[in-house]
Amino acid sequence: MSKPKVLITGISGYIGSHVCKTFLEHGGFEVRGTVRNKSNPKKIEPLQKGFDELFDALDIVEADLTNAKSIDEAVEGCQYIVHTAAPVFDFTKVLDNEDEILQLNEEGTLAVMRAAQNHKVKKVIITSSIAAIVGGNNKSTYTENDWSNLEVKGISTYFKAKTMGEKAAWDFVDALPENEKFAVATINPSIVLGPNITTAFSESIDFGKQMLMGEIPMCPKKDIAFVDVRDVSRLILRRYFVMMPMENDSSYVQRM
Repeated sequence: MSKPKVLITGISGYIGSHVCKTFLEHGGFEVRGTVRNKSNPKKIEPLQKGFDELFDALDIVEADLTNAKSIDEAVEGCQYIVHTAAPVFDFTKVLDNEDEILQLNEEGTLAVMRAAQNHKVKKVIITSSIAAIVGGNNKSTYTENDWSNLEVKGISTYFKAKTMGEKAAWDFVDALPENEKFAVATINPSIVLGPNITTAFSESIDFGKQMLMGEIPMCPKKDIAFVDVRDVSRLILRRYFVMMPMENDSSYVQRM
């Protein structure tokens, strides 16, 4: 029997590379990964080194969040999608080009969702962020029903992008006819740390570096949650593909 095929977007990224490696190590899937330019040695060579002999089992295709057609072509023939690709930028600031980034992030997510609908994908797992939950709120306990409050003055572009992008995905699947719905889940990790397989920039790693190098002039008295990038990738595989396959279960949705 042929193995089910999973598309992992953004495999040259910090989280995406770990997710891709975890699926390759499992061995139960055909793995297709997207990069913007597979002829770029700065993106491909680190993957070859990091994946070692597993690299030969990987199908790499080009796709860009700004090009819906490329996303649709990448999804063709896949039963599952793990969407990790996203614009990368400083998560603490309100950026001058905020509108452009918000639109890119939202439209990129919707391109993935439309492709999933078009190719009758069984389920989509989206890597979101705790930034879509806690921003502008002041609570001791959060649930999957909480969303960041984007009306709060000064909330960063990153928090807005993660919140709006994830909401766009949920709104999309909610609006589908019942016979076209597919299973969706999002994971919302906090600051992600751990080894970097690639040379990709990571907001979380950069934040840790700034603290260690004294680039942040003070240490605020505040609790900050961290999670290992390897635990994030294992969570996606084990929770959503091994422990609970969710085969054709369009009623199953979760934020975690």
